[in-house]
Amino acid sequence: MFKLTGQVVKGLGEGRRLGYPTANLALPDSAIRPPAGVYACWVDYVGGSHQPGLLVSGVYLETNQQPRCEVYLLDWQGDLYGQVLRVEVVTKLREVVKTTNPAQLIDLIKQDIVQGRLVLGLN
Repeated sequence: MFKLTGQVVKGLGEGRRLGYPTANLALPDSAIRPPAGVYACWVDYVGGSHQPGLLVSGVYLETNQQPRCEVYLLDWQGDLYGQVLRVEVVTKLREVVKTTNPAQLIDLIKQDIVQGRLVLGLN
């Protein structure tokens, strides 16, 4: 099982454009990251609570292959910039898929949310 702790920083804005904003985590170069994929996870943050989420780990396929870890919190809205998040990975849902079709990516995200809810025991 992987546990990550990182500060939320500005990303590329792709998730927000698709309607699924993510919290991009700045992790030290020495951090051990989960293999590339989409994962169901639990997220804690200072002043917040234990939230269900989805973690995307891998590299930015759109740019120069920089490492990335970003979290989408289920049923949550707000601004997390600057917050430190603690992420506990539960299980891998799927591999990362490169697509240039926004509708296809949105469909994948919707499937991830359904699967993540099942894995995390949410209705």
